[in-house]
Amino acid sequence: MEKRFVAFVVLSALILIGWTLLARRVFPPPPAPAPVAAPAGATDASPSPTPAAPASATAPPAAIPAAPAPAVTAEKDEEIRIDTDEAEIVLTNAGGRVRAWRLKGYRTAGRPVDLVSKIATRTDALPLSVLFDDRGILPEANSALFHVTRERGDDGTEKVSFRWADGAGSSLEKTLTFTKGSPLLDLEIHAVDRGRPVTPRVVWGPGLEGEDEENRSNTYYADQAVVLESGQVVRLARRKIDNAIVQPESAHLSWAGLEDQYFTAVILPAGTRGAVTIAPLGQTALAPKTPPPDAHVLESPTVAVALPDGRAQIFAGPKSFGQLSALGHELERVVWFSSYKLIYACAKPLFLALRFVHDHWVANYGMAIILLTLGLRLLLFPLNQFSMVKMRRVAGDMQRVQPKLKALQAKYKKRTDAESRGDLNRETMELYKREGVNPFGGVTGCLPLLIQMPILWAFFDVLSAAVELRGAPFAGWIKDLTHPDPLYLTPVLMGATMFVQQKMTPTTNVDPAQQKIMLFMPIMFTVMFSKLPAGLVLYYFVNNLLGIGQQWLVNRHVARLEAAPTKA
Repeated sequence: MEKRFVAFVVLSALILIGWTLLARRVFPPPPAPAPVAAPAGATDASPSPTPAAPASATAPPAAIPAAPAPAVTAEKDEEIRIDTDEAEIVLTNAGGRVRAWRLKGYRTAGRPVDLVSKIATRTDALPLSVLFDDRGILPEANSALFHVTRERGDDGTEKVSFRWADGAGSSLEKTLTFTKGSPLLDLEIHAVDRGRPVTPRVVWGPGLEGEDEENRSNTYYADQAVVLESGQVVRLARRKIDNAIVQPESAHLSWAGLEDQYFTAVILPAGTRGAVTIAPLGQTALAPKTPPPDAHVLESPTVAVALPDGRAQIFAGPKSFGQLSALGHELERVVWFSSYKLIYACAKPLFLALRFVHDHWVANYGMAIILLTLGLRLLLFPLNQFSMVKMRRVAGDMQRVQPKLKALQAKYKKRTDAESRGDLNRETMELYKREGVNPFGGVTGCLPLLIQMPILWAFFDVLSAAVELRGAPFAGWIKDLTHPDPLYLTPVLMGATMFVQQKMTPTTNVDPAQQKIMLFMPIMFTVMFSKLPAGLVLYYFVNNLLGIGQQWLVNRHVARLEAAPTKA
C-alpha cells in the first residue's frame, strides 16, 4: 500500500513538470508594454485610483541606492580673520575651529589678551572642536580641511560656513554668524555619519588663562569650569577636574564653559537643553597622539556641550557685569563675587555703587574706592560707634577693678583645689556685681561688628572680581589697581595705620603676651598685603584712617562720660 502511494506521488510530480515545460514552449507569454515617458515639466502628482492590473504589469523595479554626495574638501590650510567690535578672531579651515580670540580692549604683558590658551595651540586641540559619544564617529571632524564660504550682509552681519564631506555618506557643516554690535557668536552644526544624523558636542578649551604668567596677582585663578544648570552656578577648580565629569542631558542648562578671574568663554545651547562633559585634555579624543613632554598639559580642562538642536551661542570676553546683564541668559552670574548668597547679595549693590561713583562723580576707580569706603563708613557709623563705645567702657570698667581683681587672685594663688577655684570664681562675680561691671559687655559690643562682616567681605570680593578695575590706574606709581603696589608704599601705610589704631584701643584686660602678639599683627599684615592688589590695600588703608578718626571720637566721648560724675 505504501509503495503504491509513493509511486503515485512521484508520477504526479513528473507529469506536472513536463506539462509546465511544454506549455511554455507552445504558449509563450506576451511581451511587456514599453514605459511611456512623462512630458517635460510634469510634476509628481498623486495618480487617481485605477483598477488593479495583472501582477506582471504593475510590479515596481527593485530600488536603486542613491549615489552618495560628492566629496567636499579644501586643498590647503586657510586662515579666516574676523574683526568685531570686541575682538580680532582667527579661524582655521582645519576642522573649522578657532586659532586666536584676541580682545581689543585688554592687554597683558604688552599684547592683547588671547582667550585661546597656549596649550590649545601647542596640542592643536582648538576651541570649537567637535566630539561625539563614540570616537569612531567622524574621526576626521577636527583635522579635515573644510571648504570655506563667507557672506557679508548689509547690516554688518558676517557668516562663515565650513563644509566637509568624504563622499561616502559622512559630512559636517559649521556655520558661524557674527552680528555687528553683539558679542555673541551664533553657531550651527550639522553632522552626518554614514548617512545618519548625529548629535555633536562643541568644545571650548583646553584651558583659559587671560593673564600672562608674570603678570598676575595672588588672587588670580584660571582654568576653572563654570556651569549654570537649573538656576544653580557650579564651579570646578582645575585641581578638582582629575577625571571626566559628565552631567546628563538637562532641560534647564543655561550655559557652560571655562573662566579665569576676569574673562570667560561659555557655550549657550539653543533651547537650554544639552549634556555637559568636563574632562582633562588627556581623557578626551582631542589628546595629542604623541604625549607632550610636560605632563600638566594633559591636565588642562575642557568643557564639551552637546547640541541636540545643532545650534548654540558662544560668548568669549571679559566678565563685565553690565554687558553680561544686558545680554540676558543670566550671564552676569559668571562674575564670581561670591558663592555665598548673603555675601553675593551684599556684593552686587556694592559693585553697582562703585560703578555709579566712577561713572558719575570721579573718572578714577582709585578715587571711587576712597569715596565708596567713606560712604560705607558713614553708613555704618552708628553701629561702629555703639560697638566701639561699648567696648571702650567695658575696658575702662575692667581697668578700674583691676587692682581688686589682682588682690583677689593673689589671695587664692597658693590654693589649687577645686573648692578654692570655686570660691575664687564666686568672689570674682560678686566683685563685678558690687562694682557694676559686666565682664561680658564686650561681647554685646562685638555684635555690631559681626553684622558688618558680610558687607566688608563683599567689598573685598567686589574689588577682587571686577574686571573694570583691571588696568585701571590710581595715581603716580600705581598703574593697575588689580596688581600689587610696585613700591610697597600703600601696604606700609596700611600697616602703620593699623598699628596706630591698635595703640589707641584700650587693652587693659588683655594678657601682656597677647598684647605683644597683637602689636606684631600690623607687620604680618603689611607683608601679606604687599602681594595683594593695590585696590584692596587702598581700601583697607582708607578704612583704617577713618577708623583712627572714629576711635579718637570714641575715646573723647568715653572720657567725658567718665569725668561727668567727678565734676558733679
